[in-house]
Amino acid sequence: MSHPLISVVGMFDRTLDTAEARLDEVLAKIEPEVLDSRDAQALVERSTRLERKCAAIKALAARKIAASGAWRSSGERTAANWMAKATGTSVGQALGVLKTAEALKELPSVDKSFRAGKLSEIQAKEVASAAAAAPRAEKQLLKAAATEDLASLRDTCARVRAAALPDEKARYERVRKNRMIRHWRDGEGAFRMEASMTPDAGATFLAALKPVAERIRYENARRGVRESDAANLADALVEIAQHYRDCDEAPVGRGADSMIHVVVDHAALVRGTVLEGETCEIQGVGPVAAVIAQAMAADSYVSPLVSDGKDIKTIAGLERTVPARVRRALIARGRICAVPGCGNKRHLEIDHINGDRNDTKLDNLDWLCPHHHYLKTIHGYVLGGAPGNRTWTPPVRSRPPPARPRRRGRSGQGNKVDRNQGRAWT
Repeated sequence: MSHPLISVVGMFDRTLDTAEARLDEVLAKIEPEVLDSRDAQALVERSTRLERKCAAIKALAARKIAASGAWRSSGERTAANWMAKATGTSVGQALGVLKTAEALKELPSVDKSFRAGKLSEIQAKEVASAAAAAPRAEKQLLKAAATEDLASLRDTCARVRAAALPDEKARYERVRKNRMIRHWRDGEGAFRMEASMTPDAGATFLAALKPVAERIRYENARRGVRESDAANLADALVEIAQHYRDCDEAPVGRGADSMIHVVVDHAALVRGTVLEGETCEIQGVGPVAAVIAQAMAADSYVSPLVSDGKDIKTIAGLERTVPARVRRALIARGRICAVPGCGNKRHLEIDHINGDRNDTKLDNLDWLCPHHHYLKTIHGYVLGGAPGNRTWTPPVRSRPPPARPRRRGRSGQGNKVDRNQGRAWT
């Protein structure tokens, strides 16, 4: 008597062989030039459903391979590496498929829709990720997938994920912990890159790129060259990287358009937390913790757009940005991290010592490196004492916080150039 698993596998093989043979017949006979436009539209819609169903089969089978460890037999480092090689995709894409397939075990409605061909692979990834964080929103997310374009669906999923983790600091910490940049070479030999970082870091990244990209666009236009916005941003990224590498004194620029807009309810900004129904978002990026918006408000190129819950308005007396004259005095006092023993003079950020960001007097301001600013803002470390004689007190805790990786500079450069005039919290 044959093993039942072998019978099931044999049944799948015969079914899929038949389906593949039928598809081969269609592909052999199809002539796009002679198709009626309505027939062509119907074929696109039908083949999309088939493509989605095949993606579901692939994801579900890959889940078994990942769980069984069968990928080790081929000598690959991870299941994602094995799948990337087997499917001809990137490791990042393969990892996304595996995470989606694993999440589907606890999401019956999403699983059913994926198997029915109602979700594309990327839609399933977004919906499964958000529904895993907020299972009660599963039906809402499936409805959004059916009615919204991909960009809108991603925004919806981001809001659901943000609302599912009420502890803003914990949510921010999870995103920060998973920050990454991956790069690989595609089939044409092009350098490809994927990045994930906290919203404020992403906003800082874009604010640095956009004015350079705009200048490049203008210079190209003068020469009669037209490039896409995406191409100009890519050129801007390379130019900034070259500038940093060469320590060129010529400015790459942070022009008038280099501004980060944070839309936040006044009560949330004052309180330091966002309650249900309130808003705290970086325009063009997404939700951000109110405590991070407070930290960002000290920077000269962050614009808090304060809302009263109905409309954006200017609130009198909201003077969180450090005035230029105070900033100059702070620079003159010495650009070095105020934490005793740190000595870092690069990538410095302005901190409000007593936590009152309405108090922009010089005595309430000092420089912190990104690592110590992170510890003070997120983990409750206390900077005290007077300028030049600061104290650094850790909070009472059962275990130390995870260390923030230090930025690595080029060897031999030391502190030759500090291009940062007090950046936003990153």
